[in-house]
Amino acid sequence: MLRHQGRTIFSASDLVNFMGCVHATTFDTVNLTAPTAFPPDDHSAALLQEKGIEHELAYLARLRGEGRSVTEIAADGTLEERVEATRRAMRERPDVIYQGAFLVGRWHGYSDFLLKRSDMVSSFGPYAYDVADTKLARSAKAKHVLQLCVYADMLAAEQGVVPAEMHVVLGTGEVASLPTASVLHYFRRARERFE
Repeated sequence: MLRHQGRTIFSASDLVNFMGCVHATTFDTVNLTAPTAFPPDDHSAALLQEKGIEHELAYLARLRGEGRSVTEIAADGTLEERVEATRRAMRERPDVIYQGAFLVGRWHGYSDFLLKRSDMVSSFGPYAYDVADTKLARSAKAKHVLQLCVYADMLAAEQGVVPAEMHVVLGTGEVASLPTASVLHYFRRARERFE
C-alpha cells in the first residue's frame, strides 16, 4: 500500500500478502500513517534479490537473442509518466515491453514483461499483450499467479481485451503458462475480499 496523490493505492504484493495472512494487511494499513522502521535486508535477502535481478536480465537477453524488438520503460520519472510511456510503447507495438507500468483505479504495478501476440485484436490493433514475470522458483506458485492476475487485469483495462495467457519464467529457464481466463474468477473474488 502506498499513499499517492492523496489516496491509498494497492499493489499485487498487497493482495498476495492479504491472501497469505489477513492480519498482515492490518499492519500495512497502520504503516501508512505510522511508518515502521524495518532493519535493512540481511545478506541472504540481498543475495536473493541480486539473483532475481540476474534472472530477469538473463530472460531479457534471451528475448533479444531471439530477435525480438524490446522497449524498456525507464525506472525514473513519476508513476504517471511511466504509465504513459507504457501506453506509448503498446501503441508502437514492440515484441516485448520491459518493466511496463500500470495505474488503473486504486491499483498500480510493474510487470516484468509484456509479450506481444498476433492472434488477438486489442484496442491498439491486430495484436495484444500477455504478462510475464520472472521467478527464481522451480515451479509456479499460487502467489505468482495471483500477482500476474493483478497485472493482467490492469493490462486488460489498457488494451481492451483480457490477455490470453500469463507466463512465469522459472529459475530453471522454463516458462510456465496459464490461460488467464482459468483463474480470473478466483482473482476477482480475492480482490473483492481485499478491497
